[in-house]
Amino acid sequence: MIVISSANDQLGSNKNSFDTWDRESLPFPCVPENRPETEGIFYIKVPKTASSTLARITTRFAAREARRQGFVEGEFCKTFDPMKHASASTLQVADRNKSKSFLWSVIRHPNNRAISHYGMRLAFGNSKTSDKNFIDDLKTNGSFRSNIQLDFLTPRKLSDEPKTNEETIQITQNILNEYNFIGIYERLEESLVVLSMIMGMDVNDVLNNFRPSTNTRCSSLVDDPSWLTTGMREYLETDEWKQKQSGDLMLYNAVNDALDATILKLGPEEVKKNLANFKRLVRIGTDLSKRIRKQSGCGVIFPKPYSDIDEVKHFKTLRTRDRNFVRAMKNNNGS
Repeated sequence: MIVISSANDQLGSNKNSFDTWDRESLPFPCVPENRPETEGIFYIKVPKTASSTLARITTRFAAREARRQGFVEGEFCKTFDPMKHASASTLQVADRNKSKSFLWSVIRHPNNRAISHYGMRLAFGNSKTSDKNFIDDLKTNGSFRSNIQLDFLTPRKLSDEPKTNEETIQITQNILNEYNFIGIYERLEESLVVLSMIMGMDVNDVLNNFRPSTNTRCSSLVDDPSWLTTGMREYLETDEWKQKQSGDLMLYNAVNDALDATILKLGPEEVKKNLANFKRLVRIGTDLSKRIRKQSGCGVIFPKPYSDIDEVKHFKTLRTRDRNFVRAMKNNNGS
């Protein structure tokens, strides 16, 4: 049996945090598409972790960094089809050239990820709302298999054999050591801001594309859906479910602690300032995009992946103070 608290205590003793890319010593790994498969930007797209949004953000900062580095118009830093759900082991990240690659991902609390995935099954008509169906799915359906996030993120494919407490600690520690950054879904805006700082970029680089409210959760990432019952929530607190997802719970807690440690190293006040700027840019871009699209949603309708908000249609209709803020943020970034 894996004892999650003691495992996290042991991981915590290593004071894990993510390091900022030192651009003075090493150029950010924006390489052209013809470079070897060991080089480039690797985003591990874990299902039901805002992964499509994050894949588009990966394309955005790859496009903007390529433009800064003088790539030919329309060519971006090399990525590995970020819209595809490919595991780290499938992409062979263990063999990557660490000086010429950047590896990142975002994970979600196993309970919230399971709720979201079941909601998708309901939307597609693959299941029906009842405590029994929910529990049966979580017990037997492959979408809720044991430690799916640990399996996606581990650099080398795991065997199907049950893992001891010590083995899971080692796997989790190896993931923390291998990744340049891992964010937390429940702290998504904060994670994106820290990601931009880790990469030596700007919050403009990690703005998300507009998506309608029907396709994404714009208001809150943590509110329970209306169909979630007390019985479903109680099952997620059982020893049976916790034991099944013990590896993912250990990874989640360790990454959450690593995010806190990284913020402390970057400077909490600097992160707070950048987060406020990020949220204001998102609000301005979202309000403008909703008027253009004439529907609710969140994000920015960028003309091109590397565009700034002042290139969005009808930008001049914004209030003067918002236009000035967008331009000031753009100038600060040297875009």
